[in-house]
Amino acid sequence: MEELRGHHGTWRLDDEMVRIRFDSGRKVPTLFKSLGSCAVPLAAVTDVEFDQVDRKRGWRLRLRLAEGTDPYAQLGGPGSEAPTPLVLTGPHDKELLAEYFSDQLAAAARYARELCERAPEPAEVAKGLVARPPVQVRTAEGSASFDGTRVRLQWDGWLSSTAKEREKSREYRLSEIESATWYPPVDVTEGHLRIVLRGVTIPEATELENDFFTLASHGTKGGEETLLMAATLNAHIQPVEAAAEEAAALAPVPGVSAEEESVFAKIRELGRLHAEGLLTDEEFSAKKAELLDRL
Repeated sequence: MEELRGHHGTWRLDDEMVRIRFDSGRKVPTLFKSLGSCAVPLAAVTDVEFDQVDRKRGWRLRLRLAEGTDPYAQLGGPGSEAPTPLVLTGPHDKELLAEYFSDQLAAAARYARELCERAPEPAEVAKGLVARPPVQVRTAEGSASFDGTRVRLQWDGWLSSTAKEREKSREYRLSEIESATWYPPVDVTEGHLRIVLRGVTIPEATELENDFFTLASHGTKGGEETLLMAATLNAHIQPVEAAAEEAAALAPVPGVSAEEESVFAKIRELGRLHAEGLLTDEEFSAKKAELLDRL
């Protein structure tokens, strides 16, 4: 069994998995402390990147996974990657040991892919890299919670806007959600977690204080916690067909199919956006007509 210790944790290699255990010290990033540990099937690893950064910052080791298996892949701002548990860094004096470990890891991954009769299920790989529901995160604006089937945004923090304080909270079924996005705080700009519903588009000009699909974070407070929430949601979101089946099971309506109920849910959400001034009369009418055409 090969093992490599870095700045914030240890990677251990066995016959089938890369097992990652994070430290809990004061300097360990919040994301890593919140996770505690995670594991990656070797058969899901497509590439192992090793970089000799410099003498001061040491080395950097990164895992690349098969498409659809990395819940952190699409998170972060333009031109920048979000923090991820798939990166390990370490001091310069362990560079040779780290390079040897990366070679062993790459070889083990190739061997695992060759022996694997069927590729690992992407959703199961992704769930092994995130928090287990129920999970809750808090920022200066409020909180976000996920119980495995529903997401609740609540705005009761001291930095919540008047509009969000008045709204208090919103809840969304997992089957309604297309994805979760995350942007880090930059300088004085707020970061945020955003819930993206299937078939619902938010105007780009909408400010965070009036966007009831978001939970904002400020500075270092809550930034990596909301990142973990976004990754956790993305790992649990199901394909459209499975989501429709789940929606029907959660909220059965006599005489209404799962597809029809999904359309009605989107129309209700559009009506709420229209009432709040986030959609013009023309945009609301056009989108509503487009949805009704599906029935």
